[in-house]
Amino acid sequence: MSAPRPQRERPTIGVALGGGAARGAAHIGVLRALQEHGTKPDYITGTSIGALIGGLYAYGVDLDDLRKAAMGLRWVDMAAATLSRYGLLSNAEMGKLVARFVGDKRLEDAPIPFAAVATDIHSGEPVVIKEGRLIDAIVASTSIPGIFVPAELDGRMLVDGGLVENVPLSPLKAMGAEVLLAVDINGGRRYDKPQNVVDVILNAMDIAIDTTTQGQLRAADVLISLDLADYCRTDGSDVRELVAEGYRGGVLALKKLDAELASRQPSSWQVLEKKFREWREAI
Repeated sequence: MSAPRPQRERPTIGVALGGGAARGAAHIGVLRALQEHGTKPDYITGTSIGALIGGLYAYGVDLDDLRKAAMGLRWVDMAAATLSRYGLLSNAEMGKLVARFVGDKRLEDAPIPFAAVATDIHSGEPVVIKEGRLIDAIVASTSIPGIFVPAELDGRMLVDGGLVENVPLSPLKAMGAEVLLAVDINGGRRYDKPQNVVDVILNAMDIAIDTTTQGQLRAADVLISLDLADYCRTDGSDVRELVAEGYRGGVLALKKLDAELASRQPSSWQVLEKKFREWREAI
């Protein structure tokens, strides 16, 4: 009787969820496509709205619950007036939203390892937040400069991570991911005519961010690039359509993801050799 074939180990998968304000509801659809495919990320990173969706998903929040919460949610719901000289509005409501879903959790305890990216507005450095309170990480990563007051964390003033890495692929490698899947929700590279000062600020940020992001996305093994420029970025009126767009993009990317995983899959002999090394070291 022949010996049973050893089970091959799947390469670890890291998913990077990019920023893009309310259009980030599309991330829910992408994660749904992966989930229905039976593909669970081993690592997740997120910037801005990607940090919110990714952080809550890493803690096991149901995707349907995320979709329902996003429906009808407006950008102004996450803002409160402030007297601070560093911003027009407070981002504290974002922390309350996170708490309603998962309470006061710490990043180190996430079932799926997760990291959020923010920007140190004093030094200009990217700050990868992998430890501490999830609430603090998401508030920092989503604090749009000039609009929200910067978040203070470990002596730093932190703002939206999109300024330095809007689709945070580099932290995934450091965390141990072997196959990198990027979700860019600003794939259209088109900008609406501004209607007010907030639109001017957001357009300026998007133009600068998109220029940097195009080069950073070359590190992705699988790229889901979504053109969502026709959807509102400041409220949840288009959540159903955005989730559908994300799901469609996720489904279309599955074939490439499967091919990438297959190309990285170790042979049966490699698996046997690894198991033999582990056995020899254990005795």
